Amino acid sequence: MGRWALRHRDTATLEERRLNGLALLHSGLSQAEVARRLGVTPVAVFKWKTAADEGGTEALRAIPRSGRPPLVAREHQAALPELLREGALSYGFSTDLWTIPRIAKVAEAEWGVSYSETAIWRMLKRQGLSWQRPRRQAREKNLIAVRNWRQRSWPRYKKKPDAEEPS
Repeated sequence: MGRWALRHRDTATLEERRLNGLALLHSGLSQAEVARRLGVTPVAVFKWKTAADEGGTEALRAIPRSGRPPLVAREHQAALPELLREGALSYGFSTDLWTIPRIAKVAEAEWGVSYSETAIWRMLKRQGLSWQRPRRQAREKNLIAVRNWRQRSWPRYKKKPDAEEPS
């Protein structure tokens, strides 16, 4: 794995890389060789080794990052796709089209928490949902009548070149 060719830089991946580096060190490779193989700096490998010498492999484990707790528990947020499946009409909207502002209104009604449009968008992405644009087609469109009109009426209205061209 070359430098910067890393997978996602989440805590689990970084922990796995540190533990792999420690295993490579224990197998007899030099710090420089471990750094080259893992695509990190020799200083990083030195820090891993120092931490492992002082605290064992537990010192290389990922530390959970706290951050701000969510306003609504993730379990409740996981129910969002189910809420959306019921349709926008069931929540009193005039059409069955879901928009981010509409989803924000439903979330506020269901959970009592006001989310920004950006937060709703992130929540949708976490649930594996994506933005979709509905196909624009009239519901009452009669395809047979359209085909007949194109074959019979359209030629009458279509411009035709004049038989006599000016010279």
